[in-house]
Amino acid sequence: MYDILDFVKKFRWYRPGRNNCLMSMQQDQSQLAFIIVTHGNIGEAMLAVAEYILGRKLENFVAVKIPFMGELPNLVGSSTPFPFAERRKLIKEEMRKAKKRVDQGQGVIVLADLFGGTGFNVANELLDAQNELIIAGVNLPMILKAAETEHGSPLEVSKELVDRSRGAIVCRQIVSSRD
Repeated sequence: MYDILDFVKKFRWYRPGRNNCLMSMQQDQSQLAFIIVTHGNIGEAMLAVAEYILGRKLENFVAVKIPFMGELPNLVGSSTPFPFAERRKLIKEEMRKAKKRVDQGQGVIVLADLFGGTGFNVANELLDAQNELIIAGVNLPMILKAAETEHGSPLEVSKELVDRSRGAIVCRQIVSSRD
């Protein structure tokens, strides 16, 4: 298997000394942290697809799964009298661990699946710094854009991500030419 840099050099896409994405992705600099929080395995799947498309591991990203209520007995025990509270506590702890794992001090952006959903609400309780934001409506174009973002405050980057996501949503009616 090729190392991606060797592959790019071989096909002359790499230009030493120029400011290109391969040069910047190898620099060791602190980055914004991204926590993808979704119901089920959606976030993990989107992150895996983004890494496949980009051909690299996204070290500053982590996905947190919100377990379904049916999974709760296996996670917190079947005899708990307050399953919703236990679920929320479990999610908050997973998000705390995720934040600790990827936060490099430049800021944290949580990419949640649903506005007002459990992940969004728990993130809203957990985040407290001015450089920590939540975006609802995570999608693959948003993750790809976030992965390519190198500079900017969490607020500036969040605005770019929302704009990119809006632009990626299209509706096209297929008109049949069979007359």
